[in-house]
Amino acid sequence: MQSESLVAHPPAPLREIKGRLIKPAIRFWQAAVLAALLLWLYAPTLYRLVLQWWNDPNFSHGFFVPLFAAFAIWQERERLYEITPKPSWTGLPLLASALCVLIVGQLGAELFLSRVSLLLLIAGVVVLFSGWSFLRAILFPLAFLLLMIPIPTIVFNQLTFPLQLLASRIAADVLPVLGVPVFREGNVINLPAMALDVAEACSGIRSLMSLATLAIIYGYLMERRIVVRWVLALASLPIAVAANSIRIIGTGLVVQYWDPEKAEGFFHTFSGWLIFVVSLLLLYLVHALIRLLWPDRGADPGPIYAAQPASIYSLAVVGSPALRFLLAVLLIASTAVFLQARSHGEVLPSPPALQSFPQQLGAWSATDLVIDQETRDVLGPGDFLSRIYVPASDQDASADLFIAYFRSQRTGDTIHSPIRCLPGAGWLPIDSSRITLFVSGHNPFPVNRVVVAKGESRKLVLYWYWAHDRGVASEYWAKYYLVADSIKLHRSDGALVRIMTDIDPGETADTAYQRVLPFAGEIVPLLNVYIPR
Repeated sequence: MQSESLVAHPPAPLREIKGRLIKPAIRFWQAAVLAALLLWLYAPTLYRLVLQWWNDPNFSHGFFVPLFAAFAIWQERERLYEITPKPSWTGLPLLASALCVLIVGQLGAELFLSRVSLLLLIAGVVVLFSGWSFLRAILFPLAFLLLMIPIPTIVFNQLTFPLQLLASRIAADVLPVLGVPVFREGNVINLPAMALDVAEACSGIRSLMSLATLAIIYGYLMERRIVVRWVLALASLPIAVAANSIRIIGTGLVVQYWDPEKAEGFFHTFSGWLIFVVSLLLLYLVHALIRLLWPDRGADPGPIYAAQPASIYSLAVVGSPALRFLLAVLLIASTAVFLQARSHGEVLPSPPALQSFPQQLGAWSATDLVIDQETRDVLGPGDFLSRIYVPASDQDASADLFIAYFRSQRTGDTIHSPIRCLPGAGWLPIDSSRITLFVSGHNPFPVNRVVVAKGESRKLVLYWYWAHDRGVASEYWAKYYLVADSIKLHRSDGALVRIMTDIDPGETADTAYQRVLPFAGEIVPLLNVYIPR
């Protein structure tokens, strides 16, 4: 009798699923407390993320990503509800690791780490309170959220440059077939009427990221087979490149046969939207072709989770739910308090303006170059110097000095490599190496030595990254030191130093290097004045 009474009146916390009584993994008020703590912890990160979606057209698709992820979870709600919760303590180190990533990202001025840590933290909470089976069940929508996070600037720059060159090369090969004579210099296509600059916005990266996101959504909604979904997602890459090349070719035809002014303004913007629609149609045609060649036989792809057998009194919550909740709250709250205490701790140096950099450096005298507003908008909110120095002994020799200094890089404004910018003016790198610069009064440090060409002209480029009396050549090492210095020194300032000189006809790059080396020796001792150590 006692046993029958117990079955007839199960405890309040239990829920029934297909005849099984399952204890909930977490109470509603506990979930609400955790959600509030996460919102408090990630409010600055989420605010900057949404602001970037709004202001940066390359990542405006981010608004739709969390909405679709929520829709995917809602669509699978019945299956998810049937999963027996099996909380695992392994979720606690995963949660703690996510918080460590957040701390490094926040203190180290690395937005990508801060944003990715949110997804890691969600995974840790899910495992801690519901188990690995539940995490596997929501893995697709959770992984899909990665698409809402802008890729790191270093990676973004390395993607856009090859795409720019590829798009300009395809257009330069096709336009002559259509009767349009062209001459390509890097990513600049010279037409008889005008020059087309295949800029970063025209590289196709914007349409590629948006199309890849829509391809995944389309595959999820319209195709049950996992392999075909992967094919559709991967097909977005060649489709985006082809569609963007068609756009550039169309612009070239408009310039040649209609009106050069139509290549800008409304027509240029409208053509971007039109080509994106064409990309979607191409994606649909690819799917239609796959279904024609490989019909869907109607096989059930199966459940999104493995079946979890449970007895009638399967209290799947192993250990103390209250202890798990308290530890999670303690970790999240302490991290939030720590970051709040350090949020206003960044030191912003106030060095002299770069414009006060000496006009006379030994035997070298300078002439200022104007940096137009469009270039400043691309560079970001920093302090910049652009000058040409000429030695008194040889008026035909000159050195072009460019310095870009950022007091803070916490908001995502970082230094651009010259190798990403010079092709925009038609200068293509033909030889590159890393050398050690020996300067009197300073320890040797590595610099990049690059020879760029434009037609018959050649230039030698020396550039390096400078911060806190330290010169590095690698973008990745510069990023590492940015994170380390932000944590140790509470500073995220840094600079790029670039020197260019012409390589005269018949002259070698080594000769040009020896000519400009004394100029570099005049610059380095002054860097710590204008870029504080």
